[in-house]
Amino acid sequence: MATHHTEEEKEVMREEDSKLDAIAAVVIILSLVAIAVFWVSNQ
Repeated sequence: MATHHTEEEKEVMREEDSKLDAIAAVVIILSLVAIAVFWVSNQ
């Protein structure tokens, strides 16, 4: 059974995807900053 999504459902899914992408980007950036601070503090 194929599932067909309406345009509204597709838009909601795209918004959720972009939120997840934004959260992932922030986590990666914060991780890199934390690593850099830790590395510099040990020099």
